[in-house]
Amino acid sequence: MRAVVFSRYGDESVLELVRRPAPAPADGEVLVEVRAAGVNPVDWKHREGAVRADRPFPLGMGWDVAGVVRATVPGGPAVGEDVYGMLPLPYGGAYQELAVLPASAVAPMPARLTYAQAAAVPLAALTAWQALEAAGARSGTRVLVHAGAGGVGHFAVQFARHLGARVSATASARNLDFLRRLGVDEPIDRAAGGGTAGSAGAAGSAYEGAFDVVLDTVGGPVQHASWRLLRPGGTLVTLPEPVDEAHRLPGVTARRVIVTPDGEALRRIGALVDAGAVHVEVQSALPLEQAAEAHRVSREGRVRGKLVLTL
Repeated sequence: MRAVVFSRYGDESVLELVRRPAPAPADGEVLVEVRAAGVNPVDWKHREGAVRADRPFPLGMGWDVAGVVRATVPGGPAVGEDVYGMLPLPYGGAYQELAVLPASAVAPMPARLTYAQAAAVPLAALTAWQALEAAGARSGTRVLVHAGAGGVGHFAVQFARHLGARVSATASARNLDFLRRLGVDEPIDRAAGGGTAGSAGAAGSAYEGAFDVVLDTVGGPVQHASWRLLRPGGTLVTLPEPVDEAHRLPGVTARRVIVTPDGEALRRIGALVDAGAVHVEVQSALPLEQAAEAHRVSREGRVRGKLVLTL
């Protein structure tokens, strides 16, 4: 089978398209013929060595899969069924023609989505879903999502709206109308006020103590500046990096969420998609041969929604 792998950590030039033996599913796993694979920032961080797997090179790439079941387990999806799912971190293996996933990590593909659209969902949508659960977001909660037009962000704002929260989100000026179309109550230009501390500074002093929940999808100075935006009893959820205890403020809860595969949550997300309650934004779908280009674009950090590789 064709697969994208890398044999040393480095920039996108280390990615290679090679021929590898097809994987064999173990107990509890399904074999999926991959029709599309999602591209996430964790992919290039893995390639650069920031996220490491304790396996020998060459290493596979990617965690998001949409495709057709070719081998299954008792009680699992049927052979020939369209599914989507997420491989467990940290071992990649989605940028290839056949992938193995735990049966518990896949769900029926939403009927209204193409393979490319479905591959854009699992990791980013599950991250948003689990982050809002960890924060206790609910009806009436005031939520701020940093980088609301990105992969995780565009799902988070829609899930929060579905919960009945009042949603604010930061984005570049070109994406503010996109946020409005997603139902964001208050789009915030991340460059406003000089862009101090990135998108967190865009909120400015007018938002100090304004939010019950802040989802930090960016990290670094955005996390640091987010503390003051929370009211007492509020919750900061950070996704790309651990909580920086040096910036902790009293009365605010902070936690890091690392996404885990969850086929049942994907079923529920798929139902929202099929009901028209959640939009899946794919900026570009590139062929597998252009994985390096997809990584280059992803690393620039200006992707609206998701990038996808098609097979």
